Amino acid sequence: MNGFEQAIGSLDLKLFEKISSQSNDHDKKSLMACQLAARELAPGYVYLEIGSYLGGSIQPHLLDPDCRRIYSIDKRPLVQPDERGVDYTYLNNSTARMLENLRGVAPEQVAKVVTIDGDTGEIATSEIGEKVTLCFIDGEHTDEAVLRDFRFCLEVLDERGAILFDDANIIYNGIADCLEYLKAKKIDFRAFNLPDKIFAVTIGDFPIHRNERLHERILDNYQSYLYSLQSNDFYRKFVNKRPFRLYRKLMVKLKGLNKFD
Repeated sequence: MNGFEQAIGSLDLKLFEKISSQSNDHDKKSLMACQLAARELAPGYVYLEIGSYLGGSIQPHLLDPDCRRIYSIDKRPLVQPDERGVDYTYLNNSTARMLENLRGVAPEQVAKVVTIDGDTGEIATSEIGEKVTLCFIDGEHTDEAVLRDFRFCLEVLDERGAILFDDANIIYNGIADCLEYLKAKKIDFRAFNLPDKIFAVTIGDFPIHRNERLHERILDNYQSYLYSLQSNDFYRKFVNKRPFRLYRKLMVKLKGLNKFD
């Protein structure tokens, strides 16, 4: 236990070392900082994630003695649509495989993991038996699915808590829809991005941003800003190819958009 406290307090990447994760090191540290802040505000917290795949992002919560329950929701499709316009294939994507991975991390803690195969459009919120403190959305990377997953998380979230998104550089329009939904419902929230591609939304009085380690990462969010722009820069390179560039120049000239008085 003391080893875990030291590791989470220093955002030690060894908490992710046993199961491969698609998150990079910056993302892992941001996720651990959110976990550190959440467990301080809500001892005995409940964690829920949508899109678990191999279980990589569950590891630090499995090892956390302060986490009393973990809910893992994953439809486990072979092929998954994506806002980038390419369907992504996940081979051997099974709950059994994930649980076996988790047993290799902490076999005595796997009993606190509750798995639900399906997506949030077909799962009743009553299947989540207790209020959740911290949610992590990393499921289908489409704007429609992101909003659906977010609304599900809101339903099962405690009066105060946090919802995290992975791959914000891809699902940014979906995240924008989520924030507009909160505004329309007049739900109090704070939102901020974290290096490299984590986006956080806190609901109610849940000031995780005051945690020293998380505050440090918020101050370094220039990394996530640049990461998002650079990861999408190939679109700019594509539209700057000669035929598209000439067309834009012609349209700008015809419309007089390049003239200022």
